[in-house]
Amino acid sequence: MATPLTGQQIIDRFELYTDDTTDLSSDEEIILANDKLRLVYMEQPWEFLRRKKAGSVESDGKITPPTDFDEFMENFSDDPTIGEPITKVVYVGGSKAPHLIVPMGQRNANNYSNVCWFDPSDGKINFAQSPGTGAAYEYDYKTSPDDITPLTSPKLPAEYHPMIVFAMLIDEEIIKKSEKARSSMQENSVQYQRYLKNLKLRDARFKLI
Repeated sequence: MATPLTGQQIIDRFELYTDDTTDLSSDEEIILANDKLRLVYMEQPWEFLRRKKAGSVESDGKITPPTDFDEFMENFSDDPTIGEPITKVVYVGGSKAPHLIVPMGQRNANNYSNVCWFDPSDGKINFAQSPGTGAAYEYDYKTSPDDITPLTSPKLPAEYHPMIVFAMLIDEEIIKKSEKARSSMQENSVQYQRYLKNLKLRDARFKLI
């Protein structure tokens, strides 16, 4: 099993590849690492970033998402022959009745009462018909992880942590604009894309389990 890399270990590997010739400070290196890590997180709704949120409907009949909420994830299918969920819903009540999550602009265009949406104005999940204070709920969402520090690790599977180093090297070579840097850029880009492609294949397999 791969050992997770901390932010400092990512920086150390980055400096090893650059032969300590980088013009970036340690603070700039960790900023660059987080910039590249954030791009990976935003690439798609990764299964490894899936989280379950459960609780009770608040007194205003709404739900406040967690602070690390990024977006809803598919968690429902009414066709048992489909191997993976295709619809985003909030399960409500003891019977876990699915409430379809729709874009806010479509909240009045749906013929069903069991719909809900995220309202940016109050930062909450609103319902077309209030399920009632205290009703149990559950939904899946993609988390937005905190930035890494020298002492913390990316929320990627550990074996993919080195891809952040290759992504950093691409930018470092752009910054340097040297002939040697340009010659290494394609190689580092290939390495990064190889990790990313493999990560997507891994993620797809988890959806079919």
